[in-house]
Amino acid sequence: MLPMPRAGCDRHLALRTWMSVIVAFSFLRTGSLVLAQNDSSSTTTWEKEASELRLGPFDLHPRLSAGLIYDDNLLLATANKEADAEWVIHPGIQAVAGDKAALVAYRDQNTTPASLSPGNLIVQEPEDRPGKLFILDYGLAFQIFDRYTANNSIDEFASLDLLWPMARLILALKQDYQLQKMAIIEADQRTTIEYIPTTLSAAYQVSDKTSVESDLRRFSINYDSTGLTGYTEYSAENWLNYEVGQNLHASIGLLTGWDAVTNHQDQTYEQFRARARYHYTEKLIFDASVGGELRQFENGNPQALSPVFDASLEYSLAEGTWLRVAGFRQQYAAIFNGYNYATTAATVEVRQRITDRCTANFSVGYYNVNYTTITGPSMTHTDRDYLGKIDFEAKIFRHLTGEIYYQFLDRQSHFNGDLKDNQTGLRLTLSY
Repeated sequence: MLPMPRAGCDRHLALRTWMSVIVAFSFLRTGSLVLAQNDSSSTTTWEKEASELRLGPFDLHPRLSAGLIYDDNLLLATANKEADAEWVIHPGIQAVAGDKAALVAYRDQNTTPASLSPGNLIVQEPEDRPGKLFILDYGLAFQIFDRYTANNSIDEFASLDLLWPMARLILALKQDYQLQKMAIIEADQRTTIEYIPTTLSAAYQVSDKTSVESDLRRFSINYDSTGLTGYTEYSAENWLNYEVGQNLHASIGLLTGWDAVTNHQDQTYEQFRARARYHYTEKLIFDASVGGELRQFENGNPQALSPVFDASLEYSLAEGTWLRVAGFRQQYAAIFNGYNYATTAATVEVRQRITDRCTANFSVGYYNVNYTTITGPSMTHTDRDYLGKIDFEAKIFRHLTGEIYYQFLDRQSHFNGDLKDNQTGLRLTLSY
């Protein structure tokens, strides 16, 4: 099972790190799928969104984001905090071929492009589904520190997305690559992390009310520091969907996986889940699943049964106001040798359009992270993370946007020690 994301952040890397919130969030915003060119009140005609740069069938969308961040606890330390200012520069380019109008439409509906997955599309009416899409994206991130220059780094982000809808069958391939240096909250250090996820997806319309979907995944995560343990996971996620009523779909699912961890700590798991999805135009979207996970351990530890769930609600409160509430519980192979951890989290986001050119965002989150030993004597400890962020985005002119924000982290841990971190940032993004 792929690690669940924090609100607005990338997957696994954002779960137990705080600096990654800045790097991943900035990259995703500046690297969004043809999203940064017009404000949401403008026309959705894709010809007005199209890039003036082309290469064969591809529209090319270069971008450049530059920002300044002040962090009063750079290493997320419990004592002897180091404060520093950081310049972050993100050049990148995206190439898009196919149904570019679908990407623009999803942007204008305040919907993430991740919704263009076969599993989400198969429960929509065929006429509402997009056409074929092929997207390539590559970006760099230069992190340049004012005082502690040993933390300087050049990070890389690359992705490939392929979507091929047919009459009854929808296929998709997603390949990502991330190499970035960030602070690890438990280790009081910055380290380089390589994260490589791959997903092959398919969905098939069996009848007017029944469909099936399947996702085959592989991801690997590796750390360039001693004492931190990476691993590779192979998993399969299969669902049977049934349309109970208009816009309401119920599903049962079987998820299986194998975590390949060093030092004879391999694990396998099976999850059985029930899911409900409700989509009432762009006004209300609800998606929730609940079930149990049975996990086995190579080292002979007794198998463990634990609850799992994830849920999200997106609601348009009024014209220009959006609310998103989400929560999940999931178990992972931990970054420390001999540990697993289970994360239970809840997040709330509010997005308010102030004018046609200015938007305010507010988000808070709570993460309860419970560590359990899987080697040696049985021991557990719990960290509690409280996160918050407020930011303002403005469209300065057609191709230039700006953002200013403040965010905080408050971790409470009897085992690792309490810590606090405050960040303030300013960012400008030029995109075509």
